[in-house]
Formats: sequence, C-alpha cells, structure tokens
Amino acid sequence: MLSNFFKTALRNILKHKAYALINLIGLTIGIGLCLLIITYVRSELSYDTHHVHVDRLHRMSYHVPNGLQLASTPPPIAPVLKDYFSEVEQVARVYQRNITISPSDSEGTESFEENDVMFVDSTFTEIFPLEVIHGRKQNLLTEPFTVVITEEMAQKYFGSQNPVGESLQFAGKHLFKVVAVVKNFPENTHIRFNMLVPYENMYHMETEAAAQVMRKNLEINFVISHSFTYVLLKEGATPDNINAHMGDFLAKYARPDLNIGQVFTLMPVKDIHLKSTLLQEPRPTNSMTTIYIFSAVGLLTLLIACINYINLSTAQSFSRVKEIGLRKILGSNKTQLIGQFLSESFLFTFVAFVLSFFVFQAALPLLNVLTDKHLVFTEVVDMPLIGISVGLLLLITLMAGSYPAYFVSQFESVHSIKNQNTATGRQGLRKALVVVQLGIASVLLCSALMIIKQLDFLAKQPLGFQREQVITIPLFSQNINGIFGSADQAFFNRLKGFRETVEAQAGVNATALSSASPGLGVIYRGVLPEGAITEDRQFIGSLSVDYDFVNTYGIELLAGRTFSKEFGTDQAEAFLINESTVKEFNWGSPAEAIGKTLNLEGKEGRVVGVVKDFALGSLTTAIPSLVMDINPSQYTLLSIRFDNADVPATLAKLEKEWRDIFPEKTFEYQFLDEQIDNQYASFQTFGTIIQGFTGIAMVISCLGVYGLVLFIVQRKVKEIGIRKVLGSSIWGILGLIYREFAWLILIGFVLAVPFSYWLINKWMQNFTSQIGFAPGPYVLGLLLVLLVVSATISFQALKASMANPVKSLKSE
Repeated sequence: MLSNFFKTALRNILKHKAYALINLIGLTIGIGLCLLIITYVRSELSYDTHHVHVDRLHRMSYHVPNGLQLASTPPPIAPVLKDYFSEVEQVARVYQRNITISPSDSEGTESFEENDVMFVDSTFTEIFPLEVIHGRKQNLLTEPFTVVITEEMAQKYFGSQNPVGESLQFAGKHLFKVVAVVKNFPENTHIRFNMLVPYENMYHMETEAAAQVMRKNLEINFVISHSFTYVLLKEGATPDNINAHMGDFLAKYARPDLNIGQVFTLMPVKDIHLKSTLLQEPRPTNSMTTIYIFSAVGLLTLLIACINYINLSTAQSFSRVKEIGLRKILGSNKTQLIGQFLSESFLFTFVAFVLSFFVFQAALPLLNVLTDKHLVFTEVVDMPLIGISVGLLLLITLMAGSYPAYFVSQFESVHSIKNQNTATGRQGLRKALVVVQLGIASVLLCSALMIIKQLDFLAKQPLGFQREQVITIPLFSQNINGIFGSADQAFFNRLKGFRETVEAQAGVNATALSSASPGLGVIYRGVLPEGAITEDRQFIGSLSVDYDFVNTYGIELLAGRTFSKEFGTDQAEAFLINESTVKEFNWGSPAEAIGKTLNLEGKEGRVVGVVKDFALGSLTTAIPSLVMDINPSQYTLLSIRFDNADVPATLAKLEKEWRDIFPEKTFEYQFLDEQIDNQYASFQTFGTIIQGFTGIAMVISCLGVYGLVLFIVQRKVKEIGIRKVLGSSIWGILGLIYREFAWLILIGFVLAVPFSYWLINKWMQNFTSQIGFAPGPYVLGLLLVLLVVSATISFQALKASMANPVKSLKSE
C-alpha cells in the first residue's frame, strides 16, 4: 500500500507541474535557509567548548567603581591568587599586542606586523593544553626569549622546513628562539594567537627606562586594566567563594591607596562569546539576543514555507475531487486518504530537502563573508546536522501535510463525482494562515527598514571631530593597554623630523600625536577632582595629546584655551576636559570649570580649557567623562589629516619617508573613518542578513497568496460568471478579489507592528544614540506589502475577471 501511495503522489506531482514547482521553490529555499541558520547558531554556541578543562575554566572580570566593566585586569592578582584561594588549581596572565617581526636579524629581510602575539605565563599551557606538531611538549615558555608559533606562522616565516631552533626578531631588537610549533587554535574561540612568548619578555619590547617604570608599577598596581587573567579551578570547585571574598583578597595584597572599591569576579570562559558585555575583549563578541533573533527568523521563514505548501495543496485539491470521490466509493477510508496525502507531503518534502542542501552549499560562502567565518560544507554537514535534518523532515511533513490530508478526507464522495463538492473545510483557517504569513513578512520588512534607518543614522551622526581624510599610524606596535612610555629622546627627534617632512608635503594639512584615536576607545585612569580625597577617586577617560591634537581633529573649544607651546607649564600641569567631566564633577558651566585643579594619578594641575563632547568610542555607549593632558611618554599614535587630491601618491610619499626614518618598524596605517565604521560591522551584518530573509520571506509569502488566489477564484468561478452576466465590469470583479486580500494584509500588518516594535526596541538597546520610534518605516512597509501582494494577485485576478462567463456557468 505504501508503495502505491508514493506512486500516486509522484503522478500527481508530475501532473500539476506548476503547483509542484511553486511549492518546491518555497520549501527548498525555506529549508535551505533554516539549515544555514542552524549552522550559524551551532557555530556560535560552540565557542570555547573545545577546551580540555572548559567546565573548570574561568576568566576574571574587572568592575571599576564608576560602572565600567572590563575584560582585562591588574597583573598583580595572578601570582598570589592560587596561594590565597584553595579552589584555584592554576592561574595565567595573557597580554596581547601587535609587534613587527622578521624571520631573522639579517638586513633586508621582510618584516611583518603580527596582531596576535601573546605574552603569557608558562602556566598558560596547563590551562590551555596545546597540540604540539614540532618541538618540545613540556616546559614551554619557561625560558626567556623563546617563542611558540602556530603552524600558520611556521609556514609564513619558514616555509615547509621545521623551524624549531630557528629565530625570529621582535621589534628590530631581540631574537626569540622557536621551541615548538603548535596546531592552530580553532576559529570558534575568543582567544586566538599567532605566537606565544614568556610574559616577562613584554618588558623587553620597551626602552630600558620604560621597562623599569613598567616593572615597578605593574608589580603593585591593583587598579590598572592590563592583562587577561585566566583561572583553572580544581575539580568540584565553584567560583562562588572566590567571587565573595575578593574584597578580603584585595585588603591583604593591595596597598590602601590602590584598593578603591574595585570588584573582581570570575566568568566561565564558555560564556564569554555570547554573554560578555565587557570592554576590551580580545575578540568581537556576540549575544544570545542575536542567536534568539536569528533562530526565530529561520523558524518563521520555514513556517511561511509550510503555510505556503498548505494553501497551495488545499487549492490544488479542488482539481482532485473526482479522484478522491472515486477512491472513497471504491473503499478508501479517511485513514487511507490521509495516508495518501501525508505520503505525498513526505515525498515532496524529501525532494525539497535534497535540493535544499544544494542551496545550503551555495549560500554557505555568502554566510562566511557576512559573518567573517570559515565554515566548510563537508565539515558542518555532520551527524548532528543530519539528525536535525531528519527531524525537520518529519516535522515539516506533518506540519505541511496534515491539514491538506484532513481537508480532502472531508469531501463527500457523491458530490465529488458530480464535481459539486462544497469543501467542508473552513476558509477561515486558510485565511488565518495567510494573515500569519503576511504578518511575519511585515515584521521582517518593518524591522529591516528600521535597522536600515538606525544604521544610516549612526553613519551620519556627528562625532564631534573630523574623521574623513585622516589616517592613523601606530608608533610602537602597541595596543590600547600600553600606557607606559616606549620612546626615548632620540626616537622623538626622529619623529619630529618625520612630521616636519610630512607637513611640508602638498596634500598634508596637519599632524598630531596622541595615546589613542578619538572614536575608537580610551583607557580609564584614576582622577581626583578639586577638594576630593583619595577614597573619592573616580575613573574617567584619559587621553594624552600634543599641542596640535585639537586643531588637527577640529574639536570645538567651549571655554578657556587649548594647549599651547607659548605656556611653558602646559606639559607639566595643564588639563583639557570635556562637557561630561564638568557635569560629573558638578562644576557648573564650562567657564566655571576653568582653573579647577585635578590630580591624574599623581600628576597635579589645573583645567585650562573645556571642549565640546566628542565620541571617544562606539555610539553603543554613552560619551564618558574625559581628561586630556600632554604626556609624550604615552604617545602611541600619529594622526595625519590630508586633503583628497591624490591619496595614493600622498600615502606612497609617507611610506617612503617612514622607511627612511624608521627602518625597524613596519609602516602601517588605517583610515580613521573605516576604523570607526568597523565598530558597527556586526550590526551591518545583522541588518544585511535580516534584509535577505525579508526578501525571501516576501517571495514565499507571495507564493502563498498566489495559492489562496487560486483557491478563491476556483470557489467563486460561478459567482464571477454571474456578476459578469449581470453587467459587472472587470474593475468591479478585480475589486471583489482585492478587497478580500486588503483586509488580510491590514490585519496581518496591524498584528505585526507591535511585535516588530518590541523586537527593534530590544535591538536598539545596543545603542545610546537611537532614532526612537519612527512611523516612516512602518508606513513604507505597509505600502510595500500592499504593492507586492497586489502585484502577486493581479495576474490571476485579471485572468478570472476576463474569463468567458458561459464556460464558468456550465453545469454537468
């Protein structure tokens, strides 16, 4: 019997090719996209689950008294944490930075700027066991000036030869001996490295004077956010006791002036990628909200495809009423008829599933581009995915086939033979399904339009400084955590010569030195305002700049003056602050703040100027308070503003001058506007994916609408004929059909608006600068839905209105 079901199903599919093709396209695309979403979600949920000790592995989080929450912590914690807490099995610090590296100390050797060099404690390899390919497997990183490299780096610097025993030159200064080559860390981890170097050697990357200052400070500084601290707990231990008694720990080990109410807690490493909202994460993180939204979008798209199948199947069933009537007369019962249609649904869904894997394979590279992943089809199609696919196959078969099967089983056999069946199945359910379809499509459409509007708003939002035609050049291969001096007077003399040469070139407008770029984040340091005591210290943004910084970036001055070489004491005791600092310190107006005293971690001085608030980081956070000072020892970045006349030629001249003056440092630059835009890359990706799903959902929804049009036209064929005989015009008949769908569209849209608003409001919480509720996207969304659906039904409705009424009124 089962084989007969499948044979009949195949005949019906081949007989009704148009219906079959429409259904097949809808289901194939819906299932294919669902597989993409499943793959993406699985990839995101798998982050850091591959670590051997994942259930015992934690990283320390840092909560600063002013509300900041940071991923990096003070270095002095790690060496004594194990001694104080019996639950701790091992601790390791990680300091990540970029460094110029060359294969040897030979002159003329090409150098590279490596971004993922990590200075780590030797215990790192116990917490994160490494798969060694070449070299020693024990006692890694216990000797100074040794390096562990990944197989990717081994190929890059040494080709196919075994590099163990060879050397790499760091920052044009020191040779590091390769002691091991390890397998690349998987992509689905928050911590990825190219090279591992002993933690102690991070001091050797600086000048001798700076190294001494760093050592002295980092040994006692329980305030600075500098390194990542990873903690491996003992079997059966929990972080609860450690989190509860970190205050006692600080009271014992931290100096009173460096114990200012900071809080440290442990976060499971497996939660970092999807649950961390901390600043200074080593890699971009995601959120469970995004996972939930993507999962919901995938399921809703699949639901639209199933609804589409139901509507088309029920519409198609009217052409099979005689077949069904004959089957019932010849002895088929309801169970057998339901089995017939479920078999047909299974066969159809199975074919769609097979085709959907081709869609999945074709779309996977696009997903990789959008999400910056490197998923491989042959790797992601594993037994779990196949198991999920089989479950989906059965679920969709039941979802898509149950109602059509039940619907046709209700046909009366005698009336079916006479082609007079009135279809006891209620139209209400089919219309409700179309309302659901249109509602889902409207949710996605309105949400996509709101996302586009918000991202456009961010792109056009004034940042308070000039970001176009500005490039930034790192001076010391150092990241934002590096706040200690890295240059001597000889270096600054060379830098001065470089700036003078550059500024004399046509096309260059201005240059400036600073510790960080505006709009890309700053470090936070302890500040004592006038009249405050040590216990009142506040952590606010800190930026060290030179005399030309404010002018170069076009930052607006509200009161006082900017830094000036005409005032010989500015370097020693002058500060600039922003509007937010005036408010935070309750200093009244910007003019009233001039002359107020500040203590910036021991540097005492007075406020000489107040600037208008400008973005210090991403617009996902509020603009914080800021204090700026002149401190050449902290300059790590050179900014160059130029005109747009001949950018390639200008950059070529800059690179030539740089190589002549700084042969030990790779010339690297970035356009500031591109760096700022990259902060929103994940949101842009999210928006692009939602837009893609919106388009697909609209297409599948229109197929469902088309199915209902067929159903209505078949049901109303005699009514349309009578109306034409009685004088109704084509437009009158078109209006009859359009009115029926207009109500469905309006109902679906009205139901969609609250859900869309709630969804977008949740997403908008990622930003401090929001467009708020904007009616424009919703009005546009309604018009687009009306337009697309009207275009979908026009052909069939026009065909019905122009049909010969004589044929439609004929009776057997």
